[in-house]
Amino acid sequence: MPEREENFAVDVLTFPSSHYALKAEKTCKDAGICVVLIPLPREISADCGVSLIVRPEMRREAEMLLEEKGVPLDGVHHIVREGREASTWKRLLNA
Repeated sequence: MPEREENFAVDVLTFPSSHYALKAEKTCKDAGICVVLIPLPREISADCGVSLIVRPEMRREAEMLLEEKGVPLDGVHHIVREGREASTWKRLLNA
C-alpha cells in the first residue's frame, strides 16, 4: 500500500524589507511564538527576500504582537506544502 502524502499548512508573513523580517523574527521568538525565517516563496512573489512562516493557529497572535511593536507587515499568505517539504516545515515549527 503506497504511503499517503503528508500535507502541512503554514501562514507566510511578508515584510517591506529584510530588516523588518529580521526584527519580526526576534520579536516573535522573544515572545515565545515559534516562527522560522525562510526565503520568500516564489508563488507569493518573484522578488528576492525573506519572510516568516508561522503555524496558522499562531498567526493572529504574531500579527497583534508585531502591530503592537511597530513592525510593519506587507501581507499574510496561507500556503500548503506536501511531502518532504511539508515534513521539513513541520519539523522546523516543532509541530
